[in-house]
Amino acid sequence: MLKSLKCLNNPKMYSNELWLTYLYKTKEKNYNYLNVTSIKEITNHSVLNYCLKTLKILDEINKEQKLSKDILYLVEETLKWSEVAKCGRKKDRLSWEKKGYDLYAHNIGSSQIYLESNNDTIIATLIKTHGLVGQYIKGEINLDKNYELYLLIKNKLISKTKLRKVLIILNECIIKGVSLKLYTKIENEIIKVIDLIINNKFTNTEDYIIKLEKLNKKLSKEEIKYLEKLDTNIKRKLANLFSKVELWYYDAVMCIFSIEQQIKILLYIENNLQDTTINVTFEQLMKEIYFNYNFHKELNLYKTRIIEYYLNMLTLKDISTNNLKTSPHIKFNIKHTKQNLIFNFNYSIQIKKLIEFCEVATINDSLYQKAIYMLYDLFGFRKDQYDRFYEEVNYLKQMNNSKNDKKIILDYIVKENILEIGPGGGVILNMLEESDNFLKIKGLDISKNVVEKLKILKKKENHNWDIIEGDALNLLKYIPKNSQDTVIFSAIIHELYSYVNFNNHKFNKETIAVVLKNAYDVLKPNGRIIIRDGVMSENKDEYRIIEFYNKSDIEILNRFCKDFKGRKIDYIKVNDKMVRMLVNDALEFLYTYTWGEEAYPMEVQEQFAYFTLKEYIEFIKQILPNSKIIAKKEYLQNGYNVNLLSKIALYDENLKVCSLPNSTLLIVIEKS
Repeated sequence: MLKSLKCLNNPKMYSNELWLTYLYKTKEKNYNYLNVTSIKEITNHSVLNYCLKTLKILDEINKEQKLSKDILYLVEETLKWSEVAKCGRKKDRLSWEKKGYDLYAHNIGSSQIYLESNNDTIIATLIKTHGLVGQYIKGEINLDKNYELYLLIKNKLISKTKLRKVLIILNECIIKGVSLKLYTKIENEIIKVIDLIINNKFTNTEDYIIKLEKLNKKLSKEEIKYLEKLDTNIKRKLANLFSKVELWYYDAVMCIFSIEQQIKILLYIENNLQDTTINVTFEQLMKEIYFNYNFHKELNLYKTRIIEYYLNMLTLKDISTNNLKTSPHIKFNIKHTKQNLIFNFNYSIQIKKLIEFCEVATINDSLYQKAIYMLYDLFGFRKDQYDRFYEEVNYLKQMNNSKNDKKIILDYIVKENILEIGPGGGVILNMLEESDNFLKIKGLDISKNVVEKLKILKKKENHNWDIIEGDALNLLKYIPKNSQDTVIFSAIIHELYSYVNFNNHKFNKETIAVVLKNAYDVLKPNGRIIIRDGVMSENKDEYRIIEFYNKSDIEILNRFCKDFKGRKIDYIKVNDKMVRMLVNDALEFLYTYTWGEEAYPMEVQEQFAYFTLKEYIEFIKQILPNSKIIAKKEYLQNGYNVNLLSKIALYDENLKVCSLPNSTLLIVIEKS
């Protein structure tokens, strides 16, 4: 076992190891939020735990490869000291600041702290440059930032062969410490970059589009076209910025914004560079843009929307010429230290308080809605684009849980251009991608929250599908005529029917007609529309009796009857545990009741079932007379039995136990 691991396993040795004292005795919580699922995971000892993980990886490599003592020593010492600038007691950090150590660029600061008690130039250089190979691959720095490593060879402090081995092992440890999957994905690229460094093949500054492609992991054709059309002066400013500075925590925060919004921020930064600026850090913005919601790390959508609102106020010309429009609620905030530019946003006191109120109000439905409407009014947000805010997070997870039920869709797709309307959490997009590598898959959604979530997921997991923010009622604005082989509507038409105020009327079947006609228009000949949605029972006049095992749950039914927006729903009380309802009213209640209290405020806005299967077929024949129905079925979706029959019993009018009504239909339409 490595000596450093023995120290970590023996608290008595902490005081004898200065590096360990700094990592252990700290109140700092510096960590890349991109690498955690919950901010609660970030503790005072998160950096210590990461260091422990990298040392364990080194120990495993050593057991497998039996490294030479000098190579093992160089890597182990580097890993021990490489994160210390993120930690330390208050008095340590004050001392380091007085000495001018760079605590914002943690690699530089850690190297400076190491040299206080050690004089090994090789290790100091390895600490200073550790992680820069990965940062170059991500696009955050230029390759020449690694030049000090080549100088070790040039000055004959270490051989080319030995440095190559050290760098390969060091990068394996620090990247596997973040993600084994990530290391596997970029392992070959890491080795190629290391070979460039040790052979003094430092390329010139990359084209600004290549840099932005790296920073965003991938750019769409539309984003590349946008960048190519930028004004020459703006291109020059971007090139100047990328040639001069390192970008810290870009991937953790900046990629949540559109490419145009990113350019606006980068231009503002370029205007405010000082001669001494080497590093631009987004660390403070990263720490403020995420927060804990139900034990998960989530974007602070309130702040994100306000930032977007502000950026959209400004034109590229405004920023390029430093002629900024002012907002009473938000503005850019830049702080300079010796070598760093720290970027963030400033908010007015009123907005800070309102954001805090929104965060607290998430636990109280009525307060929450008031808080959201205040934001809508203040910034002019469209409600149909933000209708769930944080309920969207849980809703999308629940949608993804129905993956097995959605697999039925795959049996009916026509290759190769596939469009899903309302992709939600992306489960169908992923299933399509997994089923066939040659499909061209797109999702279109009006919800800004959904689009943002999917864009982040696409970049994080390197998916090949694309996501478009757009309105299904204006589909031809985004998708050309006769271009798609399959259009999928999975549990989305009932939402359009419920939410869209078409001709001043929600719950309007004309909405469904427009949506299906648009989908038909974008289909190629022999293309298909696949509809999966709620279904009404054909036996509309029949009654069902619901027995609640917990009699207080009748209050949920009372509330539902008052709150449901789709139509009037009523019941007859049989006794203190039993009620009698029309079968389709019972269906509408029970399948809302299934989702639970957290989804309730949104579910009561929606009518899940709006046609029987026969009515749907007749409706399609009327609006799409030349189409062909090639599949039609209805069924009870998996999970409803499990979720409901532990809470209720269901009987017919004669008090005989009966099954739950069918919940879901599947219709496949073919274009002739």
